[in-house]
Amino acid sequence: MLTEKQLIDRLKSGDTQSLKKIMDLHQDYVYTLVIQMVKLKDVAEELTQDVFIKVYNKINSYEERSKFTTWLYTITYRTCLNYLDKKKIVFNISELTTGTNETDISKNEELLNTKHPDILNDSFDREEKQNILWETIDHLPLHQGIIITLHYLQHFSIREISDLMKLPVNTIKTHLHRGRNTMREILLKKYSEEELI
Repeated sequence: MLTEKQLIDRLKSGDTQSLKKIMDLHQDYVYTLVIQMVKLKDVAEELTQDVFIKVYNKINSYEERSKFTTWLYTITYRTCLNYLDKKKIVFNISELTTGTNETDISKNEELLNTKHPDILNDSFDREEKQNILWETIDHLPLHQGIIITLHYLQHFSIREISDLMKLPVNTIKTHLHRGRNTMREILLKKYSEEELI
C-alpha cells in the first residue's frame, strides 16, 4: 500500500487514481469540517467535492513544509468561507478575536492539551460518546464548533489551528475553553452531573 507521500508525488505527476485514494483517506474528515461550517448536507457534499478538485488543481503548490492535512484543511476552510461570503452568511470575525482571559487559559492549559473532549464518563460506550459529542458540537456557535472539531476530533495542534484560521494562539485557547464550557451546559440539559466528567 502506498504511503500518503507517495500518493501526493503521484498526484503531482498527474495520476488521477492517486486523487481517489487521497479522497478515501481524507473525505470523511473534510466533510466533517464542511458540515460544521455550512450545516446543509447537500451543500456540504458539493463543497467537499469542490475541495478535492482544488486539491487536484493546486497540488503542485503544496511544498510539503507543513503536514498535508494542514494544507488540505486550509483549502477546506477557505472554500467554506467563500461559500458563506457568497451566500451573505456572516462569519463573525469580531467574535473570534474577542479579548483573552489569561486566568481561564492557565487554569485549563492541561485540559486544552488533551486529544479528545472527555466530557462524558465511561458509562457511555465509544459510539454513544461519539454520537453525543457530534450532536452537541452541532449546537455550538460556528467558531467554537470549528475549533473544537479541529483540535479534539481532528487532532490539530493549537498552533496549526491558529495558522489555519489566522488567529492568535491565545484566541484559539480561549475559544476551546468556551466551547468546552458551552458543550457542558448543553449536555447538562440532557444528562446528570454524575454522567459528565
